[in-house]
Amino acid sequence: MELEVRHLRALAAIDDTGSLTRAARRLGMSQPALSGLLKRIEHSLGGALFFRTEHGCLPTPLGTDVLAQARVVLGGMGAIAERAAEWSRRGNPSDPLRLGGYCGFLHVVVGRWLREQPWCADVHLVEDTDDRISVEKVAIGELDLALVYRPPLPTTPPPNVASVLVHPAEPVFVAMAHDHPVVRPGPVALADVLDHPWVDEPPGTTRWSGYLSRTCRDHGLALRQPHSTTCLATMLELVHAKLAVGPALATSRDRPGDIAVRALADMPLWQELRLFYRPDTVVAAHVEEVHARVLSAYAARVGCSPAFDTWWHDQGQELLPAV
Repeated sequence: MELEVRHLRALAAIDDTGSLTRAARRLGMSQPALSGLLKRIEHSLGGALFFRTEHGCLPTPLGTDVLAQARVVLGGMGAIAERAAEWSRRGNPSDPLRLGGYCGFLHVVVGRWLREQPWCADVHLVEDTDDRISVEKVAIGELDLALVYRPPLPTTPPPNVASVLVHPAEPVFVAMAHDHPVVRPGPVALADVLDHPWVDEPPGTTRWSGYLSRTCRDHGLALRQPHSTTCLATMLELVHAKLAVGPALATSRDRPGDIAVRALADMPLWQELRLFYRPDTVVAAHVEEVHARVLSAYAARVGCSPAFDTWWHDQGQELLPAV
């Protein structure tokens, strides 16, 4: 008789319970049927595997050796089953991983890295400027992973969503035409910036707009926003034409002769960067790898602008959590 996985499970059950009766109950079979199966296994292996005593079944020396090998095989089978379950929860292995949120260049860098991983068939990107929408899409299974900037306002993510902090306080910079009157080599004051028209997302549509308005009020400043758009290309055209200034991620690139990215003095505006995922997906098994790749990409952004370089060397890299 050739041994099968079910035979190994039967031996492990007898050893675990110390009783043919209890082992049969665990396996969902009758005690006589299990006793007959054990006799056939012992005959196949050429020796007794258990002593039958008044205290129950105890493994013989041969049984001890066989059980040790059986548990290795059963452990491997369990690992295979768990990996298959991960793919089942994730969907078909040929399905693309759905990456969302709003984080600029990181989506490109992380998406390219994900495509190289054996557990990721492809990557589809779905961006939303509102962090709440991205997190909710993760919760309901429309996204597998989201890199999200969140302003410092109270919020509670859905209970079935987990997260990893990438950066606790990344400053928001400002984008201006390279020859705008406010442009100078170092940081610019928020008050000086807000003397000029502002372009941003439509007011009241995201948590960012609420945070911006609150910060302006706290500083006794009036926000004058005649232009509202969710299109980055439109925003940059307005900035280039000196019709407006607008917010910029700290990781945005300077465009010499076109767009200047500058830090705001005393960092009045900032956001945290966080990675969201569901614990029951394949992403959860690799979240430490994803986190490490995000951090390395973030650190490699040095050189995108003098403003970022200064902040990174003075403060940014010290705030990064240990990997």
